[in-house]
Parts: sequence; C-alpha cells; structure tokens
Amino acid sequence: MPKRPTVASLKKVTPENLERLGVERLAQILAQTADGRPELKRRLRMELAAEQGAEHLALEIDKRLGSLETSKGKVSWRQRGAFVRDVEALRVLIVDRLAGPEPDAALARLWQLIGAQRRIAGRMRDKDGSLAAVFGRVAEDVGTLLARGDSTSGGAALAEAIAADPLGWATRLEPVLGKVSPELAHVALVRLSADARATASWLPILRRLADATGDANAYRATFTEQALKDPSVAAEVAMRLLAAGRADEAGRVLEGAAPKAATGLSRRPAEPDPEWEGAWIAWLEASGRRDDAQAARWASFERTLSAERARDYVRRLPDFDDVEAEQKAFDLAAAHRDFETGLRFLMEWPALAEAARMIQARGEEAQLPADAAEAWAAKLRVRFPDAAHLLLRKAAAAAFRRRDFATCDRLTAEAEALSAD
Repeated sequence: MPKRPTVASLKKVTPENLERLGVERLAQILAQTADGRPELKRRLRMELAAEQGAEHLALEIDKRLGSLETSKGKVSWRQRGAFVRDVEALRVLIVDRLAGPEPDAALARLWQLIGAQRRIAGRMRDKDGSLAAVFGRVAEDVGTLLARGDSTSGGAALAEAIAADPLGWATRLEPVLGKVSPELAHVALVRLSADARATASWLPILRRLADATGDANAYRATFTEQALKDPSVAAEVAMRLLAAGRADEAGRVLEGAAPKAATGLSRRPAEPDPEWEGAWIAWLEASGRRDDAQAARWASFERTLSAERARDYVRRLPDFDDVEAEQKAFDLAAAHRDFETGLRFLMEWPALAEAARMIQARGEEAQLPADAAEAWAAKLRVRFPDAAHLLLRKAAAAAFRRRDFATCDRLTAEAEALSAD
C-alpha cells in the first residue's frame, strides 16, 4: 500500500504540488509576483508572444536586445544574480522558441547578443564567472546554428564577427569551432587572412581556425621562419604535418629547431625541449625508424625519469623483455641523484615495494614537501608502514626546521598514529 504523503511534503514547492493549485490560481500568483519582478514579467511577456508566433517573439527579443545594447547603468551586487538569469533566459528563448521555426532569425539575434557582450559585461563585476558562462553557451549555440546552414555564408559571418571584436573572439572561438565543419572554418580563415584590418594580434585566432580546417600548410603559415626555430613551435607544426602524412617535411621542421651541440666552453649539449623531443620520437616512428625511436625514449627517460617515456618504451617491448626493462627503470630511479625525483617515479608507476626499499636505504636524503610526504605515506602505510612512518618523520623534521609548527605537529601525529597501528 503506497505511503500517504505528509502535510510537510505537500507544502513543498514542487511541480507536482503546484499542479494541485490549478491553472487559474497559478496564473493569478504569477501575475501578482511579476508586478514586482521586472525580469519575470519580461519573461512571461516573451512566452506569451511566442504563443502568438515567431514574428511576435522576435519583436519582444529585439526590444530586450536593444535595451541591453543601450543601457549604461551599473548592476549592483544585489542585482547581479537576477541580471545574469535574465540574460540566460533571453538566450534560452532565442534557442528554444525562435530557432525551431526561424533558425536564421535566431542566429541573427545570437550574433547581436554576442556583439553586446562587452557592453553588458562592463555594467557588472562578474566575480564568479556566471555571466561569462552564459556567453560561452551563446557561442555554442552560434556554432550549432552555423553548422545547420551554408558553410560559405556561415564562414563569412563568423569572419566578420571576429574582425569586429578579435579580442572577444579570442576567448569564445573554441565552442564555435567545436560545432562547425572544417569547410566553414576554411571560409572564415581565408576571409580573415585577406582582411585589411588584420594585425599580428590576429595570429592566434588564425592559427586556431587553421587547426579546425585540418590544413597543415595554413597552420604553418601563421608562424615566421624565425618562430619555427623555437623547439615548441616546431613540435606543434611537425605534429600536424605528421598527421597529414608528410613525415619528410615534419623532419625538416624538427631538424631546424634541434638542440645545438656543445660548443666553446660548454661540455654538454643543450637538453631538448620535451615537446620537441616527443615530436622527434613520433617522427622517428612515422619514418619507420622504430629502433631509433625506442633508443630516444630510453635516453629521454634516463635524463628525466619521465613515467610517460618509460611506459611508451616498455609497452613496445616483447614479453619478458618488458619485465626486465621495468626492473632496469626501477633501479635507475632508486639510484637517482635526486631523491624526490626518483621516489616520485616509483610512486607514480606505481612500484611500491621498490619505493619502500629506496626510502629505507636512503631515508636520510628525504627532503620532501609535506603534501607529497602525506600522499605517498598514505599509499605505503598498509603494505609498507615502516617506510610510510619514516617519510612522515622526515617531513615533520623539515617542517620544524622551517618553523612551520602546525605542519610539524600534524605530520608527527600521523606518524605516531601509524606506529600505534
């Protein structure tokens, strides 16, 4: 037998309970409440207009957009929540009520709303980012509607919007590009590249558009030859060339930014940039030089103790060889000149038994941040409590020396609790 609802539950404001009031009573309450709530009254008027047809809704939306574009009054912290909800309600009406019957009209209003963002944002302090989040959703909606239409006209409209406010579009372009086709992005890229208003500040936007088109040449063209000598830039361009199946060109780009050999008084060559090195290894693989790629992975691991490099190396080895390579990596980490770097690799792998042995053997070298010591001790405490206890004690002593007594007391208490257990 179903449980009868309590009086308290029947008084909760839920859709089910409100239905019991009946349509007439709810309409009276809404009308009375709207008299003191301008944003609610505006929303109800728009909903009523939508019932009369898209052209009537468009007229009400235009009135509100005009008001947002021309209003200069500051929005106080008390008004902020209602104001943001009002802008969000306007977005929802355009997308949910107008876009269905009139997608072109809805897109035109979304362009207008985005164009007013700078003026709207200037009227209030968006401390929690709620208004920016609304305009992020507006950008997604623009992308959705652009994707439904013609790529040529849509790309032209996007290019014009970006040219009118390149600074604003630097932060809102990604949601749009996530929705539109490469063809539309290409149209926007071509138009912006030929725009007489273009400046160097547009390059990041052109680069993102080129990425969205999948055109490696267009992406490369956004960098100067001098910029391509930067290892991280060369890596970005090379990876796109590799994705396009152009390994020879990728290799030339990478070679142009390769680390320099030791010269003069320097006895050691410059260490490669991590991104460049990753791209170089990918190029070796794509060029069929798998043994060289493996050698580069291992050399990188020996130099950096990168768990990512070690995993990439080990998983390409045949059975049994991978176990031997893992143990070799563990031994190198345990003997590494920097205690924290070596222990971090073992904990992240994870190789807890090897980490515990390293702590017991080299505990005097342990100079760890308190947060790392606590996190690693928590992983070790069940199977290797002695090692966990030693880590906590060493971290507590380091905290005491730097006069951080609160941290020292906390770590000491954890170590004592571990001993008691």
